[in-house]
Amino acid sequence: MNFSKESVKKRQKKLKSKAQRIERRVFVDFFKIILAVFVLLILIMAGAGFGMMKGILDDCPNVSSISIKPKGFKTVIYDSDNNERDTLSTINSNRIYIYYDDIPEQMINAFVAIEDERFWKHNGIDVRGIFRAFVKDVIAGNFNEGASTITQQLIKNQVFDVGMNETTKLQKIERKIQEQYLAIALEKEYTKEQLLEYYLNTIYLGQGVNGVEAAAERYFDKTADKLTVSEISVIAGITKNPYRFDPVVFPEYNKYRREDVLDKMLELGYIDQAQYDQALNDNVYDRIKKVEKKNDENFRYNSYYTDDLMRAFVADLMDLYDLSEEEAFDEMYTGGYSIYSVQDYDIQKIVDEAINDPVYYPESTSVALEYKLTLLDKDEITTYNYDTNTLLTYYRNLTENYLYNNIYPSEEDARASANTYKEAMINETGATFLNEEFKTFIEPQASFTVIDQKTGYVKAIGGGRGEKRENLGLDRASMSTRQPGSTFKVLAAFLPYIDKTGGLGSCFEDKPYDYANGSPVNNWYGGYRGPSSMRDAIRDSMNIIAVQTITAVTPAVAYEYLMNEGFTTLVDKEISSDGEIFSDIQQATALGGLTYGVTNLEITAAYAGIANMGTYVKPVFYSKVYDHDGNLIIDNTDPKTHSHRMCKATTAYELIDAMKDVVTSGTGTRALLESGIKCAGKTGTTSDSYDLWFCGMTPYYTSSVWFGYDSQITINTNEHKAMWRDINDRIAELENQDPEADWAQPEGLTKATVCKLTGLLPGTGCPTSTDWFDEKNVPKKSCKGHITKVTVCNESHFLATNTCPKTTDYYITYDDKGKMKLVDANFKYDDSLFTTTCPLHPQVDGGLKLETSAGKGGSISDTVVVKPGDDVTIYIVPKSGYKIKDVTVDGKSVGPVTEYKFKKVKKSHTINAKFEKVDGHDDDDDDDDDDDDDEPTTKKKKTEEETTEKPTKATTEETTEPPTEETTEPPTEETTEPPTEEPSEETPPPPPEDQSE
Repeated sequence: MNFSKESVKKRQKKLKSKAQRIERRVFVDFFKIILAVFVLLILIMAGAGFGMMKGILDDCPNVSSISIKPKGFKTVIYDSDNNERDTLSTINSNRIYIYYDDIPEQMINAFVAIEDERFWKHNGIDVRGIFRAFVKDVIAGNFNEGASTITQQLIKNQVFDVGMNETTKLQKIERKIQEQYLAIALEKEYTKEQLLEYYLNTIYLGQGVNGVEAAAERYFDKTADKLTVSEISVIAGITKNPYRFDPVVFPEYNKYRREDVLDKMLELGYIDQAQYDQALNDNVYDRIKKVEKKNDENFRYNSYYTDDLMRAFVADLMDLYDLSEEEAFDEMYTGGYSIYSVQDYDIQKIVDEAINDPVYYPESTSVALEYKLTLLDKDEITTYNYDTNTLLTYYRNLTENYLYNNIYPSEEDARASANTYKEAMINETGATFLNEEFKTFIEPQASFTVIDQKTGYVKAIGGGRGEKRENLGLDRASMSTRQPGSTFKVLAAFLPYIDKTGGLGSCFEDKPYDYANGSPVNNWYGGYRGPSSMRDAIRDSMNIIAVQTITAVTPAVAYEYLMNEGFTTLVDKEISSDGEIFSDIQQATALGGLTYGVTNLEITAAYAGIANMGTYVKPVFYSKVYDHDGNLIIDNTDPKTHSHRMCKATTAYELIDAMKDVVTSGTGTRALLESGIKCAGKTGTTSDSYDLWFCGMTPYYTSSVWFGYDSQITINTNEHKAMWRDINDRIAELENQDPEADWAQPEGLTKATVCKLTGLLPGTGCPTSTDWFDEKNVPKKSCKGHITKVTVCNESHFLATNTCPKTTDYYITYDDKGKMKLVDANFKYDDSLFTTTCPLHPQVDGGLKLETSAGKGGSISDTVVVKPGDDVTIYIVPKSGYKIKDVTVDGKSVGPVTEYKFKKVKKSHTINAKFEKVDGHDDDDDDDDDDDDDEPTTKKKKTEEETTEKPTKATTEETTEPPTEETTEPPTEETTEPPTEEPSEETPPPPPEDQSE
């Protein structure tokens, strides 16, 4: 082998060249592999990109299925004269639609200039704009520069909900691609003018308004066609960021954006230099401030009536379209409905003025506290929430007074109470204060409702007294359920009984009576009045008769009637978590003893059914409703569409006739209208006088008033009846109502003479009365007659006591006029014999009786039995046109006094009052011997009339005040105002566990 130096070098060179070739081959192969992988990746990415793009476009809404037209429009409430009264809207519906031809040219130019300068040239997307935005984003290092055309913005706002559901960059990119795709498609479907019209009616422009027309009114109090270039540039400048460029909140930022708009308009030739300079120098923001001040001054919360109309409309929408309540509210605010209210604004003004007039309320008003408190725990996660109920629990435990309530003498006292409670809770939990809500409401409160009984139209509603501080808040007329007291006697007891079987002459005996559970029923006036007719029971609001009546028809039947009368808050049967059973199918319902109570609106509607001769018409707040396209969707103009028979017309007439007596001689005389308009009604007072009612009617309207505290607190007043009277008198004057108008007597009604003691056809010796009956309800059975006897003191010729030395028994008969007569009596007597015990020989049975009697022309306090040593004052009140002639005590005259006081009574006494007419004609000289008022009585007759002479007293010490107009007993020294006519007309005790019958 050749191992020479040259040979070795050649061999080495050859080996090196071979290694290099191998290295190059490996590199080339590797490069090929890399290239193949890269190409493959590109293909994969291209495929993925194509797939992703296809997926994005597949998810894109179909052009034919989307709408870019404005979706939400404000709902407008009109009065009966087509005047706009209220608007209902949200941030998405507060717009006023304006058509393209009515939009000012410079408004169009301004938005095109600042938002999409090539709008008239591109096909939906602006390629130059996209490239420009991309370059700026790269230079800035972020990708915030927008490049959306007006068409894309319209799609974003109307189809994609302004991107509110986007949480990632990828979702934003996806939406942008879909926008561009749809923009190109939509530009083929719509003209440029149509797209601009929709855009300028949907764009959000701050302060809760959408569209340029609404913005023009909001910021400049003018229509868009009256705007100047300066004002237009303000509105166009808002678009980019409605919060930051709000001209009310941030005028300094809007000013910069406005200048951008004007610059662009000048650049594109939409305005010349002179217009530019004029607009730039315009002090436009001063005008905006003035308009804002005016808006603030004109701001008001919805009225109670509008709130109730909204709730009623939402309920109708839920029924019409099978919507949830939340969906129905949204539909109301954005549906663009036209609602025609039936509110009478003149009557509403009368109600509002009266319900807020301090003359009807105590001089010293109070406030109710409504409080909410939130504390944050040390862990900064846990929160503690408190409210008015927890505050009350705290103070009841602290004071050991379970009657502690949230009523305070002043707002300052309420604030102090809330602060004390707040500090206590902070100390107890160690938490820190986070938030609170403090509200006070004036007390006592009231509510009032007026309904046209023929149409069901709610003409006016008063949901509370004092300043209204929120929309859709508490409405005491339509939302607060209160115990109705004796107003329910008519609806739950007397109406069903008369409708099914009885009449006004039907009788029950007012005597000791128990509920089915053994609890006694108590009359508000104390004592018992014997056989009494339906008319008597309605006029005098007799508790025992009402319970006997509902028992006769059964509570189950009464409940069916109440359901037919439109009540929605009554309870068939409800079992509490601890197993307690609640039901309004019970005897106590006759007296208004309910599980939850009723609303003023619903009880007014029920009484309106009576006033409408037995036809119940559902109360409505609007006559017609049209949708945004002008289609009539609700029509309440025909009462037949929302009415039904509640009771017979004859029943309604009988009840109206009896309730006329309530206001002329019964428990509601304070409500008698001074205008002379015919009226009828029923009083209602609950236990401890927590709730005071008067539900009444005229031939024109039915209305109800409620007085009380939001908490369970006694209120002693008759001013609610005065308010009812005054409101209806003002309405009568407003409408020039006819005093001769009256309810027409229906067919099938007749008068029948019955026994006053049984309500049956008269028998031998029966005292009789004649009253209304439905022809089918006239009694068919006859009374067996009444021949009874009485024991009379031979000396005094009055009813004998157990101490009279000589007595005689006499049988009683009745003459043709129903007056009682003694058989074979050889002495003169009058009707007082049958009600007055012997004044010469007092009854000895442990108690001392003060027997009272009065002749025609006035009244005297009821006979009472007292304990020895008691102090008692007897009051004597003449009727209008009469004066007191003389008062005798134990047969001795004490003069024409208006009150007589017994100090430390030691024995029984008789007190008799005589009256004479003011002209001197003695009441005993009247020829009308058949008048029941000629009979001296031991039962006090109610009167609304004031005395005709200055009160005088026969007493050894002064009383605190003279007797009031309406009182069932003398006021005590502690009272500061007259007690109600029904001071103890009580809601009955809880019913037994199962009242079903």
